[in-house]
Formats: sequence, structure tokens, C-alpha cells
Amino acid sequence: MGSQNFIIRPIIYSIVFPAVAGLVGMQFGCDTVRSWETRPTSMTSASDVPASEGTVKATVGANGNTNLYVRVKHLAPAYKVYPEATVYIVWLQRPGEPIQKIGALTLSDNLEGSLNTETPYRRFTLIITPEPGRQVEQPTHEPVFKSEVVRDG
Repeated sequence: MGSQNFIIRPIIYSIVFPAVAGLVGMQFGCDTVRSWETRPTSMTSASDVPASEGTVKATVGANGNTNLYVRVKHLAPAYKVYPEATVYIVWLQRPGEPIQKIGALTLSDNLEGSLNTETPYRRFTLIITPEPGRQVEQPTHEPVFKSEVVRDG
């Protein structure tokens, strides 16, 4: 009986434990891999800002929320699009619901900006407008970017 344990234990340690550890690792790694597989979606830019580029990426976040990553490049300062504008505001619009302000883009000296935020919604329209200040509650100008967002997962 003692010699059987001597043979079985090494088999368990060398085959079963690594297999279980590998399966557990694959399970935890799936969400990470899936997040990296999600590619940013290009946003449609307005004719006011023809050289600008924008993307939005939506991934599964904590508690089933949606993590949003908004990036813009070559976007003219807001005051060059509308003279009284000082900032770009990012809005979320769901069908049949009021528009919601979700943040502001601050442009760097090289005309790039970003916003990382979270929302409980999986499907909505993302809109970016130039505004006279961060305190606005509704868009006052036409969008410079617009994108339909549908999060997978």
C-alpha cells in the first residue's frame, strides 16, 4: 500500500495540479485577452474639423458597467471651431432619453485629447461638442464627433 502512494503522488503533482492550474489561469486570462481584442471604433468627424481623428473603445468594466476610452487627434482648439467655446464636452445619448454630460476633453499642445470614464449603458450614441464652459447642461453647438457605441460582452 505504501509503494502505491509513492507512485501515485508524483503523478498527481506532475499532471493533475499543472492541468488544473492551467485551466484556472486560462479562465482568469480570458477577460484580459478579450479586452485587448476589442478594437477602438472610429468616430465620424464634422466638416468643421476635417483633419481631426477620433476613436472610442468600449469594454466590460466592473459590475457589468462599460469602460469608455475616448481619444482624439489633430482636433483644433474649441475656440477655433466656435469663438466663444473653451472646451469640448463629451455627451451620451440613449434613444428616448435626455442627453447626459459624461466629461470634458482637455487638448494638449499637440492637439490630442482623451477621456476615460464609465457608464452603466451598453448601447448609446457618443457625441462631442465645443462648448463655452464645463458647466453647460445641454449641447449648445453642433457635434464635432459622433459615434454609435455598442459594447460586446
